[in-house]
Amino acid sequence: MAQLAKFTRSLLMTLSRRPTVTEIAISTREHHQRLCAIATRIAITCHKKICSACRWYENSSGYSSYARAHQTKAPILLGASLGFLGLFFKKNDEEKEPELVTSIKRSVLLIQRGEYKKAEQMLHLALRQAQTVENEQGVTYIYDLMANLAFEIGEYDKAQKLYTTVMQRLLMDGVPQDDLRIVTMSLKLAKILEHKGDYNNAENGYKYCLKILQEHIDQGTKDLDIMNISAMSLDWYAHLLLNMSRYTEAMRHMKSAYELCVRLNGEVHEQSVILLNDLGSISFTKGNLDDAVDYLTKAVVTGEKLAEMDDIASIHVNLGNVYIKKGLLDEAKKSCLKGWKLSKKTKNDESMGEAKLCLEEIKKLLTK
Repeated sequence: MAQLAKFTRSLLMTLSRRPTVTEIAISTREHHQRLCAIATRIAITCHKKICSACRWYENSSGYSSYARAHQTKAPILLGASLGFLGLFFKKNDEEKEPELVTSIKRSVLLIQRGEYKKAEQMLHLALRQAQTVENEQGVTYIYDLMANLAFEIGEYDKAQKLYTTVMQRLLMDGVPQDDLRIVTMSLKLAKILEHKGDYNNAENGYKYCLKILQEHIDQGTKDLDIMNISAMSLDWYAHLLLNMSRYTEAMRHMKSAYELCVRLNGEVHEQSVILLNDLGSISFTKGNLDDAVDYLTKAVVTGEKLAEMDDIASIHVNLGNVYIKKGLLDEAKKSCLKGWKLSKKTKNDESMGEAKLCLEEIKKLLTK
């Protein structure tokens, strides 16, 4: 409890902090920045959407595996909140308070549709209904949904305050600090701190979540919810370490995230491919170009088996940029041209721009 209290206090102290930027400097700066720009778009640290290429989509237990952000408007870990509905409400609440439950369900549907303003209005209505009937569990759950909504649309100060409130209410209600509801909110609070540039406290948050989750895994848990959240925690923490230029640690945690993702979803899965891309990007940053080629080649080969994976074009371009660094310009041209053709086919202007820059760089080098 003391560890969680310390983490919560550090969150409250950072509510007014402004974000800072940490830039990664390497010898081949132009190529690295281009590769990182692509990787950032298809990695889990996108500023406004929280994940630009990774998201959890709901499964039967209310949690998720990774999926593309632009394929769904549902906020990150909304599935988790839906899964917790039964934990916040008593079994007969839906019969006793049908208007409240209906309002909550409508709010969730509006969030899934991306109608955030209407969703917020509906949540405030649901909150008044819960307060009127003195349903404290309902109030807590609605605060959690409000926090998720604020998190989704980038209102991080609001989300931070709401998550802290929900955690305090749960702990006062006797919920243990290793409860999965507490861990998932701690994880999202750590992500908020990362977005705000408070890397030290963000790291404390990630470590706290991973410690609790690892304890469950070490005890031999078969709970897919715990393993899914653990995979995401490893992924997020790895990206924080990458932003802090701690590449060796980032690589270790990203490998763990990949291994767990493969264990949960198999190799031929979009998130497995994205994590391979991230492993390639970190390898490139560390100067391990052969490893970068291996990871990105595997990502390309596997990703091409997924018909609906639009971001495969960007991974081809990533591979092309690594080939440029290695001086293999013919291979680089093939990869970047493949990326350009795929992005044109899917009408992905951003990927087309990345491929065009890659091809222009190759042209300059060939004419020297």
